[in-house]
Amino acid sequence: MPFKPKSLLIAYDDARGACARVVPRMKQMLEDRGFVVTAEAMGEGEVSVEDYHGVVIGTPVGLRGSGPSEKALDWVGRAQGLDEKRVAVFAAYWTVPGRAAEALKNRVMETGAEVVVDYSYWLLRPADGEQVLPSECMVRIR
Repeated sequence: MPFKPKSLLIAYDDARGACARVVPRMKQMLEDRGFVVTAEAMGEGEVSVEDYHGVVIGTPVGLRGSGPSEKALDWVGRAQGLDEKRVAVFAAYWTVPGRAAEALKNRVMETGAEVVVDYSYWLLRPADGEQVLPSECMVRIR
């Protein structure tokens, strides 16, 4: 049986550029693991994830560990078909991770989606542990 790559969507809140600092490397690592990846900043309007096998959702963390962002929470609420997907969530933080990734994970689970991993990236050392999310996606979204 020939290999057929799985498609992933990385949707992230681009506020203050925090998530955008980790998304290019994350995208490359996922592609290296055989995924076809679309990365896009969260916008307004309808959201459909039906064409993807899995979804990665990212949120920035506020300076005092607050989060997830309202934009990310709103996006999750508007995402049609999310309840049928396996989802990874991540948070990007400067000072403290807080509970942003966990809170985003809980919100995604409320939709009925299966969350396969949640991870927080420290923006002063974004490469530390950067393989965790792509590796978990490779194993759990296949």
